[in-house]
Amino acid sequence: MGALARRGRKVQPFKAGPDYIDPTYHGIACGVPSRNLDTWLLPHPVVTELFHRASGAADIAVVEGVMGVFDGHSSLDEDGSTAELAKLLDAPVILIADAGKVARSVAAEILGYQKFDPDLRIAGVILNGVGSERHLEFCQPQIEATTGLPVVGWLPRRDDLVQPERHLGLIPTVEGTVVNEWYDALNAQVELTIDIDAIARIAATAGQSGTGTRSSRPARRLRWRRIGPFSFYYQDSLDLLAAWGAEVIPFSPLDDRALPANVGGVYLGGGFPELFAEELSGMFPCCNRYETPPPEACRFTPSAAG
Repeated sequence: MGALARRGRKVQPFKAGPDYIDPTYHGIACGVPSRNLDTWLLPHPVVTELFHRASGAADIAVVEGVMGVFDGHSSLDEDGSTAELAKLLDAPVILIADAGKVARSVAAEILGYQKFDPDLRIAGVILNGVGSERHLEFCQPQIEATTGLPVVGWLPRRDDLVQPERHLGLIPTVEGTVVNEWYDALNAQVELTIDIDAIARIAATAGQSGTGTRSSRPARRLRWRRIGPFSFYYQDSLDLLAAWGAEVIPFSPLDDRALPANVGGVYLGGGFPELFAEELSGMFPCCNRYETPPPEACRFTPSAAG
């Protein structure tokens, strides 16, 4: 995504499934909010609507999958999987294959993915964890000969490109763990060993499977506030609130000593609040005594707007 964006392409990033963390990386790489496409949470026509609505002005859309390409809600069907989403969007799939501890055997793995679901349009392969160009020579020819798929690039084993993780995956970028130097190094490696033009050509083969049904309904004018640093929100949910007349304004309990005036509602997302327990506990000292009911000064009461 970053390499395409640095070439002047307007890239719209997406993430398959209910993931709030990876999209924060997409946003930095592309300069626009990443959006979730969740076929388990939403009906298929809504997913296609959200996809086409967000990608309409983009030069290219890139969807990061979830887990393995066939992994989803069930052990026996594709519900919620990357494969289901790719077929819904008629999008070509580029497999990321781990070659770290194998050589030509990786071709058998890719062949298995190719044969597992013939309706899934796998169009290329990127190899990860390649030890050297000599290692690549033991992988690429067998893949292309066995599957007919092009190997459009590879990434080497580089510890400096590995991001730290926590129990839910990568650490959100809002915590400041990602620096521009990491993006620069990763983009330089991608430009060196991945054929970006080939990926763009593959993306151009994507179909136009439906536009979904736009849904809207009038709503009275409300004033909403969004609380941070809890940062787990779907961008489309925020857009929908705004479309219904809500005024969405960021608010942080770490930086602001009180809620803004005339609050019509508070939208609390997730996002590792336990990491800020000490700071948050000092926000409302009177609540630290765990009084029941809480003192009047700490109660939130509905405004006249609801």
